[in-house]
Amino acid sequence: MAALKAEAKAKPKARAKSEVNNESVNETPTAWQTYQASAYTAQCPEGCSGITATGLDVTGTIYHAGKRIIAVDPSVIALGSVVEVRQADGTTFEAVAQDTGGAIKGAKIDVLVANEADAVQFGRQSVQVRVIN
Repeated sequence: MAALKAEAKAKPKARAKSEVNNESVNETPTAWQTYQASAYTAQCPEGCSGITATGLDVTGTIYHAGKRIIAVDPSVIALGSVVEVRQADGTTFEAVAQDTGGAIKGAKIDVLVANEADAVQFGRQSVQVRVIN
């Protein structure tokens, strides 16, 4: 019992900044990494609800907080992360990881688009991705 009291009175160890306020200490973007990208829509005849894995209703939009919405493997890119995507043609856009998908494993992302024609036009492409925050 005396040992328990001694532990309770001991000063807590100093914690890293990230532990204190739940913010990343390193807010510098990560290095560019190659991912395979495809596109998906919230409009499908069967099997989807238009609600992302984070609970966001995307039936009428492809944006959240001014950024494109993407599906990711959350073991690779954390849900809620903001990323920059550079397409094969050099154009870039910012996106937020708000969704997951059964086929999205490892270095793959799925970009939410407005309709099936946009998904076909986007196709499957190799892109560069870096996490901004």
